[in-house]
Amino acid sequence: MTRNLQKTYSVVGILMLLEFLAQFYTIASSGFTTVANEIANLGNPRGTSVAVIEPFAAAHGVIGVFIVPLTILALIGSSVGARHARRTTVLAALLFLLWAVQFALAYVGFLGMAALAGLHGINALAMVGLGTFLVKGNWAFGRQAPVP
Repeated sequence: MTRNLQKTYSVVGILMLLEFLAQFYTIASSGFTTVANEIANLGNPRGTSVAVIEPFAAAHGVIGVFIVPLTILALIGSSVGARHARRTTVLAALLFLLWAVQFALAYVGFLGMAALAGLHGINALAMVGLGTFLVKGNWAFGRQAPVP
């Protein structure tokens, strides 16, 4: 049973990393779409005053607010169930804390504090690094020994 939960941990970890990749993809796509639309509307004297939610930005928000935290919680739960070292479970919990910081940084960005919200991207890189460390160090499908 423990071995199956170790494999579950690895699969959940890979899903989490893919979600992180999707986050980078959606926000980059959103940025390019927004800039392309701004360039296309340069000659439009009328302008647009209607707020439109860009689909890639919406996907970024949904993944980040709903899917990623659930996956991190599943990672923490499977870490406990797989009886990984306490350090691994604590680091997985730290990943959830980093997600909470990520959410807060996005929130302050919407309040107009762009300089502080810019840390959102740096925090994202920290999440990817920690997530990669956790998945690689506890990979259950090879001969690698788990992180103590």
